[in-house]
Amino acid sequence: MPIVKLYANLRRLASTKEVSIAGDSVGTVLDRLVEANPGLEAILVEKQGLRPHVLVTLNGHNVSELNTQVTEQDVIAVFPPIAGGALEPPCGVGE
Repeated sequence: MPIVKLYANLRRLASTKEVSIAGDSVGTVLDRLVEANPGLEAILVEKQGLRPHVLVTLNGHNVSELNTQVTEQDVIAVFPPIAGGALEPPCGVGE
């Protein structure tokens, strides 16, 4: 089964940093991940697709198509949207 690695607050919500989930595509694996961990749905899913800024990689490469096929040896990494940064530019910037 492909391994799914979770990062940041996804680990806390799923109570694990890594889980094996059966599936033949990235989308199927992610659907089953959300089914097993309903708390992830609000962060990952929007209108039957991934929310903006959720990053999914397959063996270290960005995945944009959820129908991308996976094998038993693959590793899917899921990173939640991350926001932050300074509200104002640092001193001296833009002056």
